[in-house]
Amino acid sequence: MNKRAKVLFLLLFLGFCFITIAKVSLIGHPALPFESKSKREVTELLGENTGKIVKLTTEENADWYGYGPQANQATAADAMKRAVTEKGWTFIQQEGAGYFFERGKEKMIITSQMWTGNYVLFRIPAGVLKP
Repeated sequence: MNKRAKVLFLLLFLGFCFITIAKVSLIGHPALPFESKSKREVTELLGENTGKIVKLTTEENADWYGYGPQANQATAADAMKRAVTEKGWTFIQQEGAGYFFERGKEKMIITSQMWTGNYVLFRIPAGVLKP
């Protein structure tokens, strides 16, 4: 192989490596719906499935909780509903990604979304699950 072919091969190899690294870091973990925690911090907080939802952060008058890894939406929803009903709320119904609760005359909607296919994230009004 001549020098020109070696340089071309090296450039192609480095380009392939760069694209692979970019895909893993950008596509491997899609953007979070909040900015105050990094993807790494969230995956560390949710590192082990404890059977309970875990508080991740508070932003814009909402607490973000997560469940996972290897979560399915039904199991995660059950864990979230248990935590919320322990605070005196009654589960009314689910419509899509929205979970409707009430307590007396108060009404509340909690929304959920899958993140990376392994975690379920919940947006819960701030303070609902405070100790």
